[in-house]
Amino acid sequence: MSELPRRVLIVDNDEGLVEALSIRLSDAGFDCTTASSGSQGISLFQDDWFDVVLTDLNMPSGDGLSLIRGIRSSSELPVVVMTGFESSYSEELQEYGQVFLVRKPFEIDSLIDEIEIAIGLSASCVDDGSLG
Repeated sequence: MSELPRRVLIVDNDEGLVEALSIRLSDAGFDCTTASSGSQGISLFQDDWFDVVLTDLNMPSGDGLSLIRGIRSSSELPVVVMTGFESSYSEELQEYGQVFLVRKPFEIDSLIDEIEIAIGLSASCVDDGSLG
């Protein structure tokens, strides 16, 4: 009996990045669902289940912080945040727990490692980058 693929919700308004991430993560064995805004992401989160959410912070029509707040209203699901503004948001993100930061630009392999750490697939990390 094979293990089900880990489910990732990717939320970013950059269509090219979302497509590239979806392809690479699918190739790495993840099942990907995508959204182009925080509000669309929260709708998908409420209608389905995921192992982790991968999101940008700065997006029109519902930013990443709104998405995280919506998730935290009912779940402790790990969230991996992709941002170029780590220092300006890291303190605020700490209050949400289980939030992992990946600074843009990033290497896709590092992002995959962070996703695996966030959902508990890797137990060999000393410093997991978690803010929670």
